[in-house]
Amino acid sequence: MARVDPKLWAVIMAGGSGTRFWPVSRARRPKQFLPPGGGSPSAPKGRQAQGSLLALTVERLKGLVPPERTLIAGSAAHRRLIREALPDVPPSRIILEPEGRNTAPCLGLAAHLIDGWEPGSIMAAFPADHHIGRPAALRRLVRAGALLAGLRDAIVTLGVPPQWPETGYGYIEAGRKFRIPGGGEACAVQRFIEKPPLAQARRFLASGGYYWNAGIFVCRPERLTGEIDRRIPETGKLLRRAATALRQRQQAAFARAFRACQPISVDYAVMEHANGVVVLPAEMGWSDLGSWTVLRRLLPQDESGNLWLVPRNTRPVSLDSRNLIVRSSKPLVAALGVENLVLIETEDALLLCGGNRDQSVGDLVKKLLAEGYARFL
Repeated sequence: MARVDPKLWAVIMAGGSGTRFWPVSRARRPKQFLPPGGGSPSAPKGRQAQGSLLALTVERLKGLVPPERTLIAGSAAHRRLIREALPDVPPSRIILEPEGRNTAPCLGLAAHLIDGWEPGSIMAAFPADHHIGRPAALRRLVRAGALLAGLRDAIVTLGVPPQWPETGYGYIEAGRKFRIPGGGEACAVQRFIEKPPLAQARRFLASGGYYWNAGIFVCRPERLTGEIDRRIPETGKLLRRAATALRQRQQAAFARAFRACQPISVDYAVMEHANGVVVLPAEMGWSDLGSWTVLRRLLPQDESGNLWLVPRNTRPVSLDSRNLIVRSSKPLVAALGVENLVLIETEDALLLCGGNRDQSVGDLVKKLLAEGYARFL
């Protein structure tokens, strides 16, 4: 059986909206509460919760951290979905945010709580909606990161070697290499780069000195709260107030303090400014599942590159059609003479999207909201 690390806590960020996976991902059930790709169009809702991205995230951490040291941060609106997906996680380990304030307040609050429960511990932060094809590699990397975080007081982030010039991911520029205890190498972080244009992404790929930012990092809780206090001091004060209110079960006071926090990502608030940030090269079969076309790298396609997300008893038929992504519950799906198209059907909505525009589905959702279609979102 895998060793459970006695001082390691996991914090899973489960509050995202997943708008780029609309129309399957909705405000009432975002993509982290669905299986990869939304699952079969005919799957019951209960089965979706059990095989959801959130449930898979917790599952892959088994042997690394137990449920009682797994902290879930999500929306109060999704209380029932979290309990459905994670029946083994104690209710005391679920933070229900009254309002989304991005990842810096989310993780800062978690750090205060963990430091209060178990001083001297290490926290590892994970998005709830990623795919990891090699979970054992992830666990090894997190253990190495926890060792570095303890020995060097470092913030250790996982960087994925890029496989193509992706413009939808953030990048990490690596600096000086050094050996780490137990073998392997890490690099000092030179800088974080937000999603680059294609020409810049190609240069990053060719140089060999850049990594995709996987959004996973390890540090001591007090290191994170200290950085937040320095960079966004007013939010730092509010997070202390929010953590105290939660411990005392004062929900109204917690909600007031948390809502007043600055909505800012941990990358912008902390990572881009902190000293002593380290990147561990992470070959672990990672994907952030950020858009429909990412599913091509995870799910089987036919000989023409078409990906059919249909019930088992549906047999798609295509002629002179290639590079399609089609999700439908219809008993027959047929395609003729179409290429590079994403077609996603649900009970009440249909998305037609160019194969190279799926990163912009979130912009379409904003337009739908502005035009009065909130009930479909």
